[in-house]
Amino acid sequence: MVKVDKRKLFHLDWYLIINGLVLFAIGIMNLVSATSSFSSGSYNFIIKQLIAFSVGIVLIGIIINFDYRTLANNAKLFYLLSLGAIVFVLVWGMAAGGARRWISIAGISFQPSEFIKPVIVILLASILYEKKRDKVLLGLKDIALPFAWIVVPFVLIVLQPDLGTGVIIFLVFLAIVWFVGMKKSTYATLLSAGIVLPVIAWQYVLRPYQKQRIYTFLNIDSDPLGVGYHTKQAIIAVGSGKFFGKGYLQGTQHKLQFIPEHHTDFIYTVFAEEWGFFGSIIFFLLFITFINRCMKISQQAYDELGSIMAFGLGSIIFLQFAINVLMNIHLAPVVGIPLPFISYGGSSLISVLISVGLLLNINMRRYMF
Repeated sequence: MVKVDKRKLFHLDWYLIINGLVLFAIGIMNLVSATSSFSSGSYNFIIKQLIAFSVGIVLIGIIINFDYRTLANNAKLFYLLSLGAIVFVLVWGMAAGGARRWISIAGISFQPSEFIKPVIVILLASILYEKKRDKVLLGLKDIALPFAWIVVPFVLIVLQPDLGTGVIIFLVFLAIVWFVGMKKSTYATLLSAGIVLPVIAWQYVLRPYQKQRIYTFLNIDSDPLGVGYHTKQAIIAVGSGKFFGKGYLQGTQHKLQFIPEHHTDFIYTVFAEEWGFFGSIIFFLLFITFINRCMKISQQAYDELGSIMAFGLGSIIFLQFAINVLMNIHLAPVVGIPLPFISYGGSSLISVLISVGLLLNINMRRYMF
């Protein structure tokens, strides 16, 4: 019989838990509407999402029973396992929509690149926390090793191709080294690289369809029958919600199939059309309070290791939320980034719940040392 440590239950961050549950409930409700027009109906989508949620809850239960410092000590092992799964995808993975991102086992498909997001945060925190503790500003040599660890999965993920996940990994790296603190010369070097690397990426890395997405972002009429058409429909859907929305299950843009991937990357358009500006404000506040709670956990963590981990995990949630919403309203180029808790996708949801488990772990143990 497993003995439950009552102190752990007492020190669970119930604000974070309740906030996350509310967002997930909104996601399920929104997914019902987004998939109601599909010929297969909503049932299979909801069941799969609930199964993924159940798996995530089990993982949270496992994660909170291990000291996060022990998890950090094994960060390289988690990293190598995740990296091995990504390599497996490139060689033997399941292809769909021109991309090879999934592994299918016994009819169950999952996307390994989603799971490396929290792993990268744990790894970077384990490498950099002593610098943060000793208040050492990072020079170029200090960020070279962390960069080397993230550049390998970044390249492999971009090759799938999955530019969205690659961008998130790179931005989380930048967020963490900023949080730890850098020398002025390091900032200057990164700024210079930020000017040069996009030019190189445009010339040698980005594929034609990815370049077209950027053209469309700069000029929505550059691809009126392709990405431009879908982007315009997304804007129409959000705008047509007006102040109070059309009402639950009353959205027309997604029901008439004008918006692509409206149950995954463009799911915010479904919510905005049905609940309007007023509903979106409440929606944004829920995300803001969740992210704020992540930052609070970072601020109050027992040590710098926990502080960096919590900040990095909160950064993943924030970046995915911000980029997804901005993409949906044509304030960022279209990239494949899911909306945390809301978008359909088991791998994405489980990855987010792993992050929640780590955040709960860090918060609990500030009372237990």
